[in-house]
Amino acid sequence: MAEHSTSPATQDAPIDPGVSEFGELLAQFVAATPHILGAVLSDGVDDTIDTAHRPQAISALDLCIAGAQIGQAMSRLTIDTIIFGFGRAQVVIESEDQILLSKVLWEQYLFTAVTTTQVNLARVMRNFDETADQLLALLR
Repeated sequence: MAEHSTSPATQDAPIDPGVSEFGELLAQFVAATPHILGAVLSDGVDDTIDTAHRPQAISALDLCIAGAQIGQAMSRLTIDTIIFGFGRAQVVIESEDQILLSKVLWEQYLFTAVTTTQVNLARVMRNFDETADQLLALLR
């Protein structure tokens, strides 16, 4: 992903809320959770439905790519976890600089978020789950 600022000042940066009610909901998630750089909702063919992000911290394109790249693996993983009785998979991938969270919501609709490593993981997971439930309600 392209390098952007993830300093504390970035947390006060404006949030681009996307273009739909999905983007508005994603923007609420980004605003409510410190150190979230952005979030994306994508569909089963790896197309972006909407994004919300802090443009000073991450580009919309980087978010779209993250959602598309993790989407295929998440779809396969979710099928396996359901078959084996674990329910829908939720994945957290930590790297040196960022954390990626992803979950298949319904059919192949995918919710993905990118954070800094300074994030409070318990808080982000709680907010991620709440937002996932709200997105699922809108999708249905």
